[in-house]
Amino acid sequence: MKHILISSILGVASLIATATPNITKIDPPYWWAGMEQDTLQVMIQGADIRNADVAIDYPGVKLLDVARLDSPNYQFLYLLVSDDAKPGDMKISFTQNGKKKQISYSLKKRDRAPEEYVGFDASDVLYLIMPDRFADGNPNNNEVKSLKHNVKADRANHNGRHGGDIKGISDHLDYIEQLGVTAIWVNPVLENDMRGGAYHGYATTDYYRIDPRFGSNEEWQQLVADCHKRNIK
Repeated sequence: MKHILISSILGVASLIATATPNITKIDPPYWWAGMEQDTLQVMIQGADIRNADVAIDYPGVKLLDVARLDSPNYQFLYLLVSDDAKPGDMKISFTQNGKKKQISYSLKKRDRAPEEYVGFDASDVLYLIMPDRFADGNPNNNEVKSLKHNVKADRANHNGRHGGDIKGISDHLDYIEQLGVTAIWVNPVLENDMRGGAYHGYATTDYYRIDPRFGSNEEWQQLVADCHKRNIK
């Protein structure tokens, strides 16, 4: 029995030692060329990825440092993205125990210069929206089984979710525009994967993902574009 147990342990250890580096998440998921700040921190998540060796081969991008913290499942890359770095997909290679994994990381093209972005000021009329309490445009996203707090929307529960979402805002842009407001201030719509309700949005667990109960990243981008067409910030 002991021989079987030892053999099993050695087998698992051998499997771990020869496994190809496994990347499960990268934050931020992409970046832009031509940013004013030339340094970028990228968080890499994956089982036992901490000690993997990293190499980047892309014109204008240099790997400055790799931070390895206590958790074996994370490492942080510090990149220098020079002014001459062009938009495109760079290859980042991870080597661990003789096994190599290569991923693609995008540098996107900026669509506007910084001076073209206009903020709000004292002349604006802001309309505050708490998405969950505004309008339920898509009842199909009220329950998301992959999230920890998966409950039915219940408008009778003052502390629970009511089902409002991004589509609900989009569906009522005519109404918002008729109010005469020039800017919308929206409660956070990022992922709140907490065991509690967090309908208000202030319990972010992923800064790069729209909470699926509110919609998707693409829906959020479309809402912003539709507001801008109406000269609403």
